[in-house]
Amino acid sequence: MERRPVNINHIFNNWKEVKDYCLPKISTNLRFIQANHKPPHLTMYDSKKSKLSHIAKEIVSSEKVFVDVLKLLHISFRDAVKNASSLAGKDVIDERNLNQILFSLPQLYELNQDLLRELEDRVEHWNDQTGIADIFLKKGPYLKMYSSYICKFDKNVALLEEQCRKSPAFAKVVLEFESSPCCANLALKHYMLKPVQRLPQYQLLLTEYFENLDEDSPDYKDAEAALSIVKEVAHHANETMKRGDNFHKLMQVQCSLIGNHEIVKPGRLFLKEGILLKLSRKVMQPRMFFLFNDALLYATTLQPGQYRLNNELSLSGMRVSKSSQEGYQNELNIESVERSFILSANSPASRDEWLEAISNAIEDFTKKMTTFHPSSKGSEEGDRDSLDSAALLGTKAPIWIPDLRATMCMVCTCEFTLTWRRHHCRACGRVVCQACSVNKHPLEYLKNRPARVCDQCFEILQHNSSGNQALASALSPKSFHFRRQKKIPAALKEVSANTDGSSMSGYMDRMKARKRQWKRLWFVVKDKVLYTYGASEDVAALESLPLLGFTLTQDDPESAQQFQLLHKNKIFYIFKVEDPSTYNRWIKAFREAMVL
Repeated sequence: MERRPVNINHIFNNWKEVKDYCLPKISTNLRFIQANHKPPHLTMYDSKKSKLSHIAKEIVSSEKVFVDVLKLLHISFRDAVKNASSLAGKDVIDERNLNQILFSLPQLYELNQDLLRELEDRVEHWNDQTGIADIFLKKGPYLKMYSSYICKFDKNVALLEEQCRKSPAFAKVVLEFESSPCCANLALKHYMLKPVQRLPQYQLLLTEYFENLDEDSPDYKDAEAALSIVKEVAHHANETMKRGDNFHKLMQVQCSLIGNHEIVKPGRLFLKEGILLKLSRKVMQPRMFFLFNDALLYATTLQPGQYRLNNELSLSGMRVSKSSQEGYQNELNIESVERSFILSANSPASRDEWLEAISNAIEDFTKKMTTFHPSSKGSEEGDRDSLDSAALLGTKAPIWIPDLRATMCMVCTCEFTLTWRRHHCRACGRVVCQACSVNKHPLEYLKNRPARVCDQCFEILQHNSSGNQALASALSPKSFHFRRQKKIPAALKEVSANTDGSSMSGYMDRMKARKRQWKRLWFVVKDKVLYTYGASEDVAALESLPLLGFTLTQDDPESAQQFQLLHKNKIFYIFKVEDPSTYNRWIKAFREAMVL
């Protein structure tokens, strides 16, 4: 047979394929085997005893093949390495490393040789003593050795790759051994995978055997007990693999963060990672998020695979929700005790995936806390959730309304300018002017440190902490030049930009008739009235327009996403929308508002 040339990279690339496509978890193996396993062909006249005999023979047949695989790895491959070392006059691989690569195989080989001998003897004398369950019941406790092999599997395969890269002589031995007739041109790692797959095979075969036993059969109870042991060992092995994968992922995250950060913690599980846009006061900033079963971390990307940790937020007391506004369908609201903010995914589908993942993590964490500490934090959070929002003011960090989403003070409605600047209330997160936020008050989430709050929150906080009024303070009014408030009609204050129950809301570009200048504004259709706002969080409208008596046309040849609002057949406004889906929803909302 022609031998393949030595190529160290060939080994590594082959294993990458094995890792990606040929290394399923125990449960996946079981599904695969169940889908591909064909029981012995039996006629309708076969007795149950004959069926059991067929199954027993199949178990023996598959065990012979498996023992041959173990012999190939433990005996034949060791001999090939030993012969190559003798010819080279030195070890092609350190004995300690070789033993680690073949970890647990000597013990498994001995166990399965013994199991095969007993099974063969039983099948050979089937008419004298039918049944094989007692053999598995006796060997059951020793099957836990498979867990040791599976636990080290990833590490040992990685060591094999490493030794092949370091030692061309060892790489040559591996490739020549794979090219030999005994390997059938299959990679060594293909055979190393067989012990990982053997446990689900046992489970499947014993299940089929057990299902064909009568309850009064002498082998019934032994088969039931043996199957229970095999299932338990398979489950243990599967959990071992999961823990190994999880630990590896936690270590990977920890190593990717600059500085000393303790990511690997007892009981911590990795759930999800990905880049989301975090909304600051002015702009969207990309951040890398890591979700665990107890915390949500976010970090700044320094270079691919390297991050600077910004914050670690506990899931205790955290809430996650999606935006109710039409214009922000990619957004998530994260509220936690330490910090609250808005996140944006790249699509509504991605947003929903994160929403589900975080919601489930919070729910599981809360259940766990309630189970282990029934009288502590979990129940306290539940009690606090039922309280009035005013009573909770200052206990959690609020979500700050972004600067660009408010063109006016959310308390007094004064417009912001270059000199009349925006401020944020540290209690509710609203955008307010300096005249409406002259007070400071201690806030619980800031460890009772005084912080700027709006007038409305100040009154509530004062009422809630009447015994500690001395802690509150006011900024010096001398430093402010109070601005004369613009009078706004009451009708424009009836509906805010983020109102509930609207037919449609969102940003559109608008152009007035006989003018050629587009202006981006926020619009709300509610109760057959079109309200116009400077931004999505404004508390008062710039104007309101009852839509009864207006008509709508879509006859602009230049763009299918523009429509005109007409009054008495004269163009009143022209609107432009970004995407076809939103365009159709606006058309529907306008048409419904134009009729009684």
